[in-house]
Formats: sequence, structure tokens, C-alpha cells
Amino acid sequence: MHIHILGICGTFMTGIATLAQSLGHEVTGSDTNFYPPMCNHLENMSIEVTKHYRSSQLKNKPDQVIVGNVMTRGHEVIESLLDSNIPFTSGPQWLYENILREKYVIAVTGTHGKTTTTSMLSWILEDNNYQPSFLIGGAPRNFDSSARLTNSEFFVIEGDEYDSAFFDKRPKFIHYHPKISIINNIEFDHADIYKNLKEIIFQFHQLIRLVPSNGKIIYNGDDKNTVDLIDFGHWCNTESYGSNSDCEWKADIGSRDNIEIYHKDFDHYSSDWLLKGSYNKENALSAIMAANTIGISPDKSLDSLKRFSGVKRRFELLGNFNGLVIFDDFAHHPTSIKKTLDDIAELYPDKNVSVSVEMCSNTMRQGIHNDHLLGYLKSLDHVTFLSSNSIAAQLRSHADFNDEIMHVFDSPDDLTSHLFSMFNSDVVHVFLSNGDFMGAKETVMSRLRKE
Repeated sequence: MHIHILGICGTFMTGIATLAQSLGHEVTGSDTNFYPPMCNHLENMSIEVTKHYRSSQLKNKPDQVIVGNVMTRGHEVIESLLDSNIPFTSGPQWLYENILREKYVIAVTGTHGKTTTTSMLSWILEDNNYQPSFLIGGAPRNFDSSARLTNSEFFVIEGDEYDSAFFDKRPKFIHYHPKISIINNIEFDHADIYKNLKEIIFQFHQLIRLVPSNGKIIYNGDDKNTVDLIDFGHWCNTESYGSNSDCEWKADIGSRDNIEIYHKDFDHYSSDWLLKGSYNKENALSAIMAANTIGISPDKSLDSLKRFSGVKRRFELLGNFNGLVIFDDFAHHPTSIKKTLDDIAELYPDKNVSVSVEMCSNTMRQGIHNDHLLGYLKSLDHVTFLSSNSIAAQLRSHADFNDEIMHVFDSPDDLTSHLFSMFNSDVVHVFLSNGDFMGAKETVMSRLRKE
């Protein structure tokens, strides 16, 4: 079967392409946004990608079109598709009907930490000879790709609350029917889809309604929104983690090099701890709990995590250039940005902290989080934004905008030039975005490596 994927270069849709090819289908696709690592992965799979959304790409009449949620009415190819008799579906629906229906699905959900937790859990299963299938919304370093199909009964998937397609506004995770659902946290995000936090919580409760009675929900007992969600009603076993006294599972890092796992019904486990970033403690704990549910003991999971290499663009150290330290982080919500900044301050207490923030997500572009964002950034040594002129005006007019340390650019070249004017050996700089900084980050890193 020839499957053509519209919006193929997104992390999720690249994963769909990988799985479809694994089933033996001929896969092609189209997109207008290309940046590593997904474009590199598609090239390695020899998948032909059309770099436009014109209707001519349908002239060979594929057997089925999978429509990414980046596509909207008005695109030439969408209008031609609707006028044709070519069958089409969303990525999540295709995934369930062709693969997940026959699998034991473990879905990792929540506003923050999905990609890292999914990667951790997939690696724990892999390292303990379970050989899981998986679909991860990023590039895990322990695997060759973000998606894989095996003969294992287990499928680990990142469960996104974003919508499925222009014709299916339900969250992706509604299609997955998980046996185990991890809910790491819930905050307001995706302002282009949801009006308020209440609407997001409602969608998470639809997910809970689909977890079977012999399944399990693993949730963050320290997160009020998640606790309220569980209290709203559930029909299966639950396990909570966190520092709250009511939580069944707890994790403490007494030092940077050691982690302690506690459960109310058994002795604690201790292990070396090699991962940076405080969020990774919570991510690891929920992954360990899910693995324990299917028969992998916490001590084995902790041992596996000693060999976990992380995820590209998740608190990733890009290099140390004669004292100038550069990090890259996918953080694009004020809460995750603050957590990253706290971790940087702990790791590098003697360095000046500088950040570049790309106002890239729909929620960021609408200015929904400006109060929290600028509040968290105003104490730093240096802040640069990459944004459109309209967003720049909003930022500059905010009470917490400090023009002595904050600068806004609409050009990636101007951003790059400015950064090199302030870089020195006393600086740790963090790129913060769910995009690619319009090439500026790659330009900076290429020049640093050469120099």
C-alpha cells in the first residue's frame, strides 16, 4: 500500500512514517518545515518528501493519506484531497487501527516531561529484554530512531493532548486506549486549542474513561490539577508518586550522584544517579513505576537508567568552549523554563546565566504566559528573544521587561551577531524553544566549533 503523509516532518508524523514503513508500506510525504533531527531520519529511511503543499503531490493517487494536525482547510493539497476519493485519516487513528489495537499500550501524558519519561521507560524495557515497540516525540540517544515496531506485546507511546487533525479535534491520546496511563502533570497550554485549564482537564478525564478496569493510572500526587483529575473519578487501580505523605512512591536525591526510591509497602532502593535536571527524578520515578507494573523490579530499572543517555534537545549540553557552556532545551512553557533555570543555577553557581527564548509555540505567540515568563527571566544576566515584531511589542511593553538585560530580535542573523558580542568564558547560555531558532542556533554552534 502507498501511504502519503501530510506534515511528515513533525516528530509524531515522522514516527508514523517509520512504523508504516516497518509494516511494509511504501511511504512518501510532504512538509514545508525541515530541521534536524527528523529531516535527517527521513533521509536515512529513503522516504521521498515533497517540500510544498500543492495538489500535484496527489497525482499518483496514493492508497491512503495520513493528515498531520499541522494541516488546515485552505491548503491546496487539502482542498484537492477532499475533492478526491482518496481515503484519508489522522495519524493517531491510523496508529490505533493498524498497530495499537493488538498491543499492551503504555501512554505517557502530561504538560511536561512526556518525551524524557517515554524514552526512559522504553529504555528500561529494552535493557531488560522486553524489546518494546515505541513512538517518542523526540530523538532518544539510546535508540537509532524515535519510533520502532517489534513483535513485543508492549508499545510505549508519548500521549499528546494536542488535537489529532483538522477533522478530529480530540487529543491524540484518546485514540491510544492505554492499559497503563502515566500522567506527569497538567498545566494550561495550547491556547490555540483550549480556552482554559478546565477544558484540558476535561480531555484528560476522557482518557481516564478509556483505561480498562484491569489497567492502571500512575500520577503525580504533588500536582494539584492531576490530583483533582483523579478525584473526579476513575475506574481502575491508581498509584501516586511525589513528596506528599499520601503518595505511594517517593524519590529523593540526597546528592547529585545518588537516588533513593521508596514505596510504602517495601524497602527502599538506592542507586548511582548520573542524570542532570531535577525533573528527571520525577520522570524516572513514573517510568520505574510503570515498569514495575509489568514485572521489572525498581532495582533493575535503576540499573538500566545508569545507561540512559538522555534525549536530544532535552536539557542537552551542546558543548564547553573554553569556559563558555551551551545548553539546548525544548522548554517552551514558563514552568519548564523555570525548572531548567533552577537546574542551571545549581550546576553552575559561579557563571553568568544567559538565555535565548524563541517565541515559537502558539501559546507563546499569543502572549498567554508573558507574566510568568518575564517574571522568571528578569533576574538573569542576559536574555534574548527571537520573535515577530508584534510579539516584540508585547514583550517590550511588559512591566517586567528590562531593556538593560533583555533584547528582542526578529532576525536570526541579528540574534547570532548579538550573542557573539556578549559571549565569554564566564557565561552559561541556554537555547529555549520547541522550534529551531530559524537556523540561528545551528549557526552559533557551527561558528563556535570552528573557532
